[in-house]
Amino acid sequence: MRFGVDVSEYQRGFDFTGFDFAIIRTTDGTYRDPCFEQLLLDATTAGCVTSTYHFLRAPSEGTTVQRQVEVACEVLVDTQLPMWLDVESPVGLTLDDVHTAVECFTQAGVEVAGVYTNAWYWRRHMGLASPAQFGELWLAHWGDNTVTDPAQLGKWPRPLGFPEPAVWQFTSRGRVGGIEVDLNVAR
Repeated sequence: MRFGVDVSEYQRGFDFTGFDFAIIRTTDGTYRDPCFEQLLLDATTAGCVTSTYHFLRAPSEGTTVQRQVEVACEVLVDTQLPMWLDVESPVGLTLDDVHTAVECFTQAGVEVAGVYTNAWYWRRHMGLASPAQFGELWLAHWGDNTVTDPAQLGKWPRPLGFPEPAVWQFTSRGRVGGIEVDLNVAR
């Protein structure tokens, strides 16, 4: 089992020492994460396997899915890193929005790793659609949201008949060097 974090500008200056992987935010809608390049450099220097994520916004929030993908690709520049789609917009995305994002990233030459979501959100906004159609599943499933040794986590969650996640975000309450961070495990 590998131990990792997902980070954005809110974890500016994060020390990746001791982590196996890092998932770094490129964009939130069309907002460019100002710390992306530094976080990527720091994670790579620490020896982490890296991938990226884009917080996908619903078009009703003011921008098209296509434009969001264009901006995310501009942030990526020439890096060949997989992209996770963060599917949890409070306004509510549609299944078509997610399909469009996957198609646009793929056409731009960006590998879509899969989707990040939680069971409640997915069921409410995506119905019974399988997240597996978009690649791997990165599942936010916090249980009682306590920080624990990843080796003590026990059985991996499979809510709503989801496939077993490739990445499991098991708490939002991690703290490393005084910085709050989401903690994840991957197989």
